[in-house]
Amino acid sequence: MRNTFRFSIAGKPLYPHIKLTRERFPRILATRLIADDNAEYFGPFLNRSAARILLDFLNRTFRLRSCEIEIDGSFNYPCTMHYKRRCFGPCVSDLIGEAEYGEIVALVRLFLMGDRELFRSTIGQHIAGFSEVFDFERAAKFRDILDAVEGYWADPKNAVKPGTLSDTYDYRATDAGLDIFLTTQKGRRVLGERVFTFADAREHEAGEAIAEVIEQFYIIHAPKEMRVTADIPRRLELQRNLSSKFGRRVPIVLLNESSRRVSTNLAVQRSSVELDVSRVSTARSPAELMKELKAGFGFKRVPRGITAIDVSHISGTDQVAAAVEWRDGRNVFDEADHWLSDSSSELGTLSEFVARRFVDGSHTAPHLVLIDGGPAQLKVAAAGVASANIAIISAVKPPGEHSQISHFLTADGRRIDYDPGSESHRLLHRLRDDAHDYANAVHRDTRDFAGFYETVNILPSLTESERRKLVQHFGSNARLLAADEMGIAEVLGVGGASIANADMIRYRAGKTARIRPLVVPIRLQDEAGAAEDLRPIAATSRRSSRG
Repeated sequence: MRNTFRFSIAGKPLYPHIKLTRERFPRILATRLIADDNAEYFGPFLNRSAARILLDFLNRTFRLRSCEIEIDGSFNYPCTMHYKRRCFGPCVSDLIGEAEYGEIVALVRLFLMGDRELFRSTIGQHIAGFSEVFDFERAAKFRDILDAVEGYWADPKNAVKPGTLSDTYDYRATDAGLDIFLTTQKGRRVLGERVFTFADAREHEAGEAIAEVIEQFYIIHAPKEMRVTADIPRRLELQRNLSSKFGRRVPIVLLNESSRRVSTNLAVQRSSVELDVSRVSTARSPAELMKELKAGFGFKRVPRGITAIDVSHISGTDQVAAAVEWRDGRNVFDEADHWLSDSSSELGTLSEFVARRFVDGSHTAPHLVLIDGGPAQLKVAAAGVASANIAIISAVKPPGEHSQISHFLTADGRRIDYDPGSESHRLLHRLRDDAHDYANAVHRDTRDFAGFYETVNILPSLTESERRKLVQHFGSNARLLAADEMGIAEVLGVGGASIANADMIRYRAGKTARIRPLVVPIRLQDEAGAAEDLRPIAATSRRSSRG
């Protein structure tokens, strides 16, 4: 059966994985859950901090998009993630096209697979190819990626350590096929379980099925030891290959009934029951989650959507309010919104933002608004939506734990304790975090990246690559504004210079509509992947992070 079956995976959250989505412009996400969604999964990573550092490295080096915008290349200028050098900007067609983006995705795949020689060979071909046609800008782009990856590989801190874990494989034959159970243990303590299902496989193929899992599962790490309950015809070959790959001995031991651990047996039995239950149950739909919220909070009607709102500021100044919208099981990018307030009051900013968003009819009424804050924030926000017939609640943090929720407050003063086992409560938690991250990003990026968008304000009719050429040629916006049409023509030609000159005349006369930095909500964690704790961190933060 070798290379003839594709397995599906089920199981509880285990170790962090990196997910490469199957989209026209794929994204890199952290996840703890492996779904049968046609995405590619790499891992597992035994250390949470290592996974978070790797996520930051991937985002910083390969610069795949981290937004949920529908990409069609129609944007005239990119968001701040591009100017942070965290995205190549596929939303702007002249920055990077689908084919080149796909080449970078292929490099991400090779890097995560650990195939260093093929990675070096592939990226070397790209660099040589662009250099031959004198496209040195693109050649430098791939050279930068290669240099970063070589540095990552050379850093001994990034080496994966085997630890003291052992993986045990057991199997069960059913009418539907073979279920392969993986139990990860540290001593006698079970750390997690996974189930790999081979549809239509038979019991006599269990050994080969386990071999298929072992070959495909251990991309980044291997445990100290593997134990199998079915004999694998090529067990010694697998053992040699894994030992060679990870530079240490990785034994694969065949167990008999007397050498099986009680803890392993119990884990397999539990996984078997849970798998059978999951096969006859269905995933909760967004409509069911909304009904659960109505019942749990006592709303008068089932919400058709949720708007989460947060306010960010620095020492009480530079107030920024931001909102994210969730509807029909996903965040709605077109409904995301932010506002830079002139007020010095957080409560005043929140009150005005809520009124502006829901009273003037510029956004679809969601039926439920979630505020980040306590009784004071809830009171002013409730006053802002009183005339719009919208339910409102707030998420209250426990003292000193800003990323957590202790309880919710309703407009009529009821307290509802946060239940981490409730899927609808976890949804509220995620949306609160999304709004908080968005508000902070708007606050930071509007301040730090205003200079990049000044060029957009000066030359709104040009493409992003044309604007970049002019700034690179003249050195600054001030020198660009002082240039004449003839000087610009040396860079863009006569037609482009005419368009640029007309733009600059309007800009000098104050007739150009003001364009602020484009800040969009981003996400590097799979929203359905139990990955809230896997936010990226820089390698320099390793000592202060918790594993």
